[in-house]
Amino acid sequence: MGLDVFRRELADHRRSLIGCSVGALLLVALYVFLYPTIKSSGAGVQQLLNTLPKGFRNAFLPAGVSYLSPPGYLGTELFSIIVPALLLVMGVLAGSRALAGEEQNGTIDLLLSTPVRRTRLTIEKACGALVPLLVVAAAIWLAIVVVGPSQGVVLNLGNLTLTVLAVALLGVGFGMLAFLVASATGSVGVGGGSAAALAVAMYALSIFGSLVPWLTGFANAVSPFHWTGGSAALTLGVSWSGMLPLIVCPIVLLAASVVLYERRDLTA
Repeated sequence: MGLDVFRRELADHRRSLIGCSVGALLLVALYVFLYPTIKSSGAGVQQLLNTLPKGFRNAFLPAGVSYLSPPGYLGTELFSIIVPALLLVMGVLAGSRALAGEEQNGTIDLLLSTPVRRTRLTIEKACGALVPLLVVAAAIWLAIVVVGPSQGVVLNLGNLTLTVLAVALLGVGFGMLAFLVASATGSVGVGGGSAAALAVAMYALSIFGSLVPWLTGFANAVSPFHWTGGSAALTLGVSWSGMLPLIVCPIVLLAASVVLYERRDLTA
């Protein structure tokens, strides 16, 4: 009986996990194979970026990071928005459906009729829904490490590992928020919509924080997109002041989900 719910949740996500992993591998490989062309003909892009106002440029390419360098290129093209968006969408969809989907499908009573306590059910459902994000993140890391050197994309392995982990934790965090709201309300739409809306707001705050000096400190403190290090992470690494909340927030959200779901009246 151990981890039965967790294994079932993983099995339910098997096809989407395979599809997302293959898609992520192909997407990363495409950008890696484009790098030699970008490097040889991209001087104009770097010059254009240098002519932009400092605040606007820093929103996409922080000072001290060259777009034509391997970490600058992948950081800007992949890790500033594409990879975070992919993992975030995965997390929000999986998290919002994990428990609330069972309610909407009418199968929650069958689960609760087994000798599985609500606490264990909540934890295993959340983990089973969000562990696939880490698998897709590992596929992205592997694609860069294996394919990259053949195209001149050689990165600091420590910075790459922390960057991929930070972006995966970003997706897990918003996935856990969707899980919390959905399991507390019983609505997949409310859970997913709330998490997605907050993600968009936090991304916008991170961008405006780079443009508006008086907003910078606040944006850097509260936006998870800043915690990941953004497009500069592959060059400068991810600070532990950013990594720590990325680790803590999903744990806190899971604990809150357990408490709320344990107290929720599902007979109403």
